[in-house]
Amino acid sequence: MGIAVSRGSPGNSAVTAVAAAVPRGVRCRAGGLIEPDGGNLVDLVAPEEGGRRAALRREAAALPHRVRLGRVDTEWVHVLSEGWASPLRGFMRETEFLQALHFNAVHGHDGSMVNMSVPIVLAVDDAQRRAILASGATSVALIDDHDRPVAVLNDIEIYKHNKEERIARTWGTTAPGLPYVEEAITNAGDWLIGGDLEVIEPIKYNDGLDQYRLSPAQLREEFARRNADAVFAFQLRNPVHDGHALLMTDTRRRFLDMGYKNPVLLLHPLGGFTKADDVPLSVRMKQHEKMR
Repeated sequence: MGIAVSRGSPGNSAVTAVAAAVPRGVRCRAGGLIEPDGGNLVDLVAPEEGGRRAALRREAAALPHRVRLGRVDTEWVHVLSEGWASPLRGFMRETEFLQALHFNAVHGHDGSMVNMSVPIVLAVDDAQRRAILASGATSVALIDDHDRPVAVLNDIEIYKHNKEERIARTWGTTAPGLPYVEEAITNAGDWLIGGDLEVIEPIKYNDGLDQYRLSPAQLREEFARRNADAVFAFQLRNPVHDGHALLMTDTRRRFLDMGYKNPVLLLHPLGGFTKADDVPLSVRMKQHEKMR
């Protein structure tokens, strides 16, 4: 059983696929895994080979404009950089933002429509917008709370952050108390900045759980290593209980009845935003580890 952890994406427990690169339910094809959404798995982390990572670090340090990433922003950089949001290659520009809001999808590079109901955007304030526009800059550095460069955003576009519309179309209401809203939207800047993202190095949290955070590419390699001819995913925000176990074992039985020889379960615990009284992720992972 493969175990991975999702950080920074709001959602509820569901028997569902968990990322663009992971096979969804019974979508399988002969000869290997299904193709990633949009046709290609996105990888936005600068390679060490050829000195690109070191060069990007120097480029970021030299850029005059810097946007500080909050906790949620950093988690979205993680999501984007590893291809969980393929085909996106960075924070959404306005066209992609509006597609996500109005159609719950974005256009893939192959012309397909890819499900994307939660906008992946980065906010800036009035002062940052004025300074960037006045200088004519086309790139900005993204930095962490210790002023260390994390990534560079290129070919940037700045547009209005329509907060009320974003909240209403994402949650279907503007009622107070919505998860994620206060931290990531209401108190964020009034402008959004989109562009092509290049990340200096893989995002790590150094919380003792990084070994579980497999990228889509790593998961695909693991599925191939296990000779999986089908993959079914169980996404949850609680410890596994008897009801979960019944669903997992019954799903595997159904795959075997359909003629698959080696269906593999991906257990995908949610991190990031969960309910205040949920069991902490670190505790849940100890239970999940015992199930391997």
